[in-house]
Amino acid sequence: MKLVIEDDEGKRREVPPDRDEITIGRREDNLVHLPERNVSRHHARLVRRDGQLVLEDLRSANGTRVNGVRISEPVSLGEADLVRIGDYGVALRPDEVPLDVPLVPVTTPEPPPVGRVDVLADTAPHPLVLGGTEAPASLPEELSAPARRSRRALGVVGLGLFLGLGAAMLLRTRDAESLHSRAAVPPPPTPEVVAEVPPPSPAEPPPLELTPPTVSAPRPSTATEWLAAARTSAEARDFDRALRSLAQVRDRAFASEVQTLRKTWRIEAAAGRAVKSARKDLDLGRPSGALKKLDAARNSRAWAPEVAELRSEITAAMKGPRKPQPHAASPAEVERLYREGKSLYDAGSVGEATGRFERCVALDKNHPRCHLMLATSYARGGDTGRAETYYRRFLALASADDPAVPRVKKFLEDSDAQKKARASSVMPQR
Repeated sequence: MKLVIEDDEGKRREVPPDRDEITIGRREDNLVHLPERNVSRHHARLVRRDGQLVLEDLRSANGTRVNGVRISEPVSLGEADLVRIGDYGVALRPDEVPLDVPLVPVTTPEPPPVGRVDVLADTAPHPLVLGGTEAPASLPEELSAPARRSRRALGVVGLGLFLGLGAAMLLRTRDAESLHSRAAVPPPPTPEVVAEVPPPSPAEPPPLELTPPTVSAPRPSTATEWLAAARTSAEARDFDRALRSLAQVRDRAFASEVQTLRKTWRIEAAAGRAVKSARKDLDLGRPSGALKKLDAARNSRAWAPEVAELRSEITAAMKGPRKPQPHAASPAEVERLYREGKSLYDAGSVGEATGRFERCVALDKNHPRCHLMLATSYARGGDTGRAETYYRRFLALASADDPAVPRVKKFLEDSDAQKKARASSVMPQR
């Protein structure tokens, strides 16, 4: 037998299952290395027990699915099973089967229909009844394993539909409150720009980047999902958000891990603030103060590159008088700030997105898209005065055929009209 792994592009490779334990994950120390981001560092493992290969999920963030069903306990694998780990497919095949044969599971006869399906005990206390037929008190002992998995999957689907309906109602209520609170501020024109954006060219980013968010990301609901969200924020070095997500993990099974992560991330969050403050002091010509503040980040691992760079700059500045030199920003750095700000804006983090766009404008004052998104962020936050300033700067930099120009002009005209109306209403009548 052999393990066949297929990625999302259809490329396949094989791994001989000649060990008693085979680990699968994103880290390179795994025997089966799957480098995609939707695969956990140590995602799953294969263990040989009584002559069979048994698949176990190692509490991964996105889960492991066998024949479309997410597993929560060890499962024995056969030739007819198809395993999904992130974007990868994994199957057990005989050596004589060619490598280019598609990884399609062998079809098995569907289980006979049943009148009642029990929902998993850890997800709901009551059974889910399908139709009007009364089911027997317990499942027959001779029922096959695929039928039991099918019953369990149907129960999970029913629970998911119920939770999804509740989440949709909550999001609808929040959207209504948000629209009511922003009724007095002229709406930013960016969301209307998307439909008329021409095909991408080297001079501007792809039009997909201007698409505003239409549906909010699903909110984590379980301890495992909150822990995965916290780890994702920590990998992006947003340790404050990681700590907020970590505070939602109240399962005692994760208490030790949560305590360790909270201690580490608090140190990293303080180190990130120290690096930013030290950079500000250095830019203002205060290298000694910058060095003192940087001492709080000396043990940081996440900010180690910035700390090393700042120390070298501080050392050079303290050797002689520091001559103010303009920061020569590379186009790649400006583009990175723009993309980070756009991603944060689309995710609803307007405050953090505003900081990225301000940095982008400071590095490149002639970047029209940074001015456009900074103005849009101010308008969404209710600061119409700043929004008008950067909208006018965008009009001065953008080309006449830019599809955003007409909507920015309409925004400014509406804002000027409102100002004139307010001014005329307070003028004394003669």
